[in-house]
Amino acid sequence: MLTPAQKHFDRVMAERRSSGRPSTAEKTAYEQILFRLRMDKADLSRIQSNAGKAKLKSERLPDYQPWIDGTLEADTGQADEVITTVMIWAVDAGDIAQALRLGQYVLRHKIPMPDQYRRTTATVLVEEICDPILAAFKANPAKATVSMDNLNALNGITTHEDMPDQVRAKLFKAMGYTVRIDQDVESQQLARNHLQEAIKLNAKIGVARDIELLDRNIKKLTTSNSGEGEGETPPAKPEAKPEAVKAAPSSAPRAAAAKTPKSNPAKPAGKNKATRNRAKP
Repeated sequence: MLTPAQKHFDRVMAERRSSGRPSTAEKTAYEQILFRLRMDKADLSRIQSNAGKAKLKSERLPDYQPWIDGTLEADTGQADEVITTVMIWAVDAGDIAQALRLGQYVLRHKIPMPDQYRRTTATVLVEEICDPILAAFKANPAKATVSMDNLNALNGITTHEDMPDQVRAKLFKAMGYTVRIDQDVESQQLARNHLQEAIKLNAKIGVARDIELLDRNIKKLTTSNSGEGEGETPPAKPEAKPEAVKAAPSSAPRAAAAKTPKSNPAKPAGKNKATRNRAKP
């Protein structure tokens, strides 16, 4: 951690260095902060875990804040490896607002990226910010790791910058996934528009199914809001079941009687036989 005196010194030196022709003192101050940056990079190189590196960057970034503030205050746009490096460190540490603040300055003044980055500043910013966002959405589609305000700001500062279509498609995909979390019609339509832009730039971006689902949800929400949705429609009356035809009470006995044959009382066979026997001589 820097002392208050060191913080003040760094800020003043950054302002003076950016204000015109730097003196020997300002050059020395820049060399000192570059040396600090290289020492921090050496510490990072000894860590294999990405999470561990992000944690160390988050811890070291406050030491560069006075230099950042002094440079942005002077606003002269001199090449500065410290500014471009800590811009990426801010992304890795999760401080997207700081990264965008620096990114706007770097893009406006067309400050070159450090040698290890073989991509343009806009490409680096979009990829470094959007790749973790999309990975997080893959794990949990209902949780946004970066606010829509920051994504809109990223889109705003990179709109006129040249970058591969596949990279810009990632930004639109991240914006679409972030805004679709809100379940109102406007947000769902905006999400669909962003995903449509993404698929136009890269047909293999993997959002075709998401667009279909958004279309269904938009239709459902629109119907519901107009009073014709399932929640607004009065419940349909259940159809009356046809009653079983009951036989008339009077006809039942007759039917039963008709089915039962009448039985004539049989003549006693024994009596008739006895009578015939007596008739014989």
